[in-house]
Amino acid sequence: MGIITIDKLTPGMTLALPVKDRGGRVILAAGQELTEKHLKILRMWGITQAEVIGTVPQTPAEQEAPKTDTDIQLEAEQIVQELFLHAGETHPAIQELRRLAVKRVAARMTQGGSHGN
Repeated sequence: MGIITIDKLTPGMTLALPVKDRGGRVILAAGQELTEKHLKILRMWGITQAEVIGTVPQTPAEQEAPKTDTDIQLEAEQIVQELFLHAGETHPAIQELRRLAVKRVAARMTQGGSHGN
């Protein structure tokens, strides 16, 4: 078993432990084989890592450096872009909803840190 960052998770990997949100709610159960859809869900929830079966635990040198505020902002914008894919970009109300969504996703990513376990 080993903890893998979200960017290195791939479809077909099997979760060793349940993935929970900050509040402790189970997003994906232990034993679940990951699909591309699961990876999108994990990103939307701001999950940064998960423990999977059959991997070697990463040493501190192999773990990724902490994300900067700019990295978090860009990732949040990408997540929100998918949510607003079919919304008109020119309407002021949509622009404000999008701005607030990016702010909220970035805040969750910052506060949650590594809440994939």
